[in-house]
Amino acid sequence: MQKKTDPVIEVRGLCKRVKDATGELTILDNIDLSIRASSRVAIVGASGSGKSTLLGLLAGLDSATSGSVRLLGRELTELDEDGRAALRNGSVGFVFQSFQLMPHLTAFENVTLPLELQGGLSPRDVNARARTLLTQVGLGERMRHYPKLLSGGEQQRVALARAFATHPAILFADEPTGSLDAATGHAVIDLMFEMNRANGATLVLVTHDVELARRCDTTITIEAGRLI
Repeated sequence: MQKKTDPVIEVRGLCKRVKDATGELTILDNIDLSIRASSRVAIVGASGSGKSTLLGLLAGLDSATSGSVRLLGRELTELDEDGRAALRNGSVGFVFQSFQLMPHLTAFENVTLPLELQGGLSPRDVNARARTLLTQVGLGERMRHYPKLLSGGEQQRVALARAFATHPAILFADEPTGSLDAATGHAVIDLMFEMNRANGATLVLVTHDVELARRCDTTITIEAGRLI
């Protein structure tokens, strides 16, 4: 059983290699790191450095070539894809650069979906939680709109509401402002940090934004697949 003092993410000797026409390519090479609960961690590096690949491995969205990843006390290498999905369900939230909203669902339905998948709440409580979150992100009057009728900033606000719907222990964010203009991006980031503080979640984000990284407790820099 995981203790409160244990890291929520612990990585040892993590490597990721892929094969292409020229041979084997090393994307991540012997990564060691530890992330404590409720901390805010920025992963930075040039394009192609491996930072998004690392985020995907930490979240169990991809499998490592070798090494160990423990997420919330569970060894991901011991779990199959279904097992990793079950671990993420209700414990992990995601915010992506491209929003990743379901286009055929309204903003309200996008937020209720993870709650319905998690189970344990009545339909009334699910609906109340979604309404509360969408009001919190400033979309109380637009919750019945489909993503195509929302601006980029509004879509990312829906994504934030969805990410925090299940009270996740960890929030992973991959370039959360990459598709937004500067002013909208700053507003979304302020909201993300505010919601993260209120929920007490661990925040792990990939970013090119130096100012955003400075708002975190720790910055992890990757260069050519290695931590520096």
